Formats: sequence, structure tokens, C-alpha cells
Amino acid sequence: MNTQRQIHPAMTGFSLLSFLLFGISVASVGSGERGKALPYDPALISRLSLDGVPRSLAVCQGGKVWLGYDLERALVFKAWVAPEGKKGLVVSDFVARSEGDIRFEDKAKTPWRWRRTEGADPVAIRYLGCTQGGDGIEMSWELSRENLRLRLHERVVFATPAAGLVVRELRVEGLGDGESLLLPEATREKWTLRTEGDKSVDGLSGSGWYRLSLP
Repeated sequence: MNTQRQIHPAMTGFSLLSFLLFGISVASVGSGERGKALPYDPALISRLSLDGVPRSLAVCQGGKVWLGYDLERALVFKAWVAPEGKKGLVVSDFVARSEGDIRFEDKAKTPWRWRRTEGADPVAIRYLGCTQGGDGIEMSWELSRENLRLRLHERVVFATPAAGLVVRELRVEGLGDGESLLLPEATREKWTLRTEGDKSVDGLSGSGWYRLSLP
């Protein structure tokens, strides 16, 4: 006796239709996530290669001051003020060029140094990414030496700072007792680093936020 169950053609059509609809809904969700516009305001953040630096980022503070980041070195290599009535960035062929009055420039791109009891040594750097919040942007990097690792965070608010031309905020995670992370030499010469208690220092220690300002 043939016990094979017969499937009604209408049921087959219904199952096929359900499968197709399910597939379309899944694809729609996936494509919606992938196709979602990146949440970066081009008036405040430029992700284009800046001044010939391949992995770079430009951030605007106060509507006129720009910070140019070399993401592979975790540093600001240029800070400038946009000309009156202009944006301060000239964009062409998917690259950007700074335009305005240069207030800081680190052409040597001096390194960060991890100061420990045996001395201060440069660190390897890996860029981890950035996020834009309602009032600013936060970036993060992994810094390493041998098998030891730190996490560096930096945030910049878009509003005009209360004091100074431009202000950045930094903190580091993973330092041991008595250790500190020294700012790049060119940055130490021109910028002022202060603790939350408003004490001037030359490096980051602990895990609290520091304020780095350019007069």
C-alpha cells in the first residue's frame, strides 16, 4: 500500500509564498541596516583623506576651528581656523584639503610614549573607531607594547569651548601604578594638559578624563 502523503497544490503554493515573504522581510531588514546612512554630519566631521594623510579625520569645533587627526598615530597633526565666510575644508575627488590660519602643526608626527619605571617607550597603535553623539564625537585606540595593552579615548564637543581656542578630552585605561602615557612631544610643546582638578601635567595617568587645550 502506498502510504506517501499527497500535498495539495494550494498548500504548496501557500508554503512557497510564505517562504518568499519571509525571505523578503529578512533581506529588507539586512539591507536597511547596511544601507543606513552613517551618522556623521559633514558640516562637523569629514572622513575624507585630509592633506595627503590616508587614514584621517577632521572635526570642527565652534563652527570655525578644525582638528585634523592622523588615525593611525592617534594624534592631531594640524589645527586651523577657517577663513571668514568659508568652511575651512576644500573637497575634491573624495579628498579634503585644509584651508585657513594654521594654529598647530606636527609635521614630524611625534609618537605617544608609555612611561614606566624602566623608561618611556613608544607604543604600537591600532585605531578602533569613532562614534558621533548629540554634542560631540568620541574616538578610541588600542596602544600596545610587547604583550601589554592600553585603551585610549578622546572626545571633542562641537560647541565653542569656554576657554582656549580648542579643547579636547582624553583618558586612558590599563595603566599600572606609577605609569603614565606621555603626549607626543609636539603636542606637549603647544597644548596644555590638565587634570579634572585643573592641575597641569605632561601625561595621562589613572583612568580619569583630562582636558587638553590650545590657547
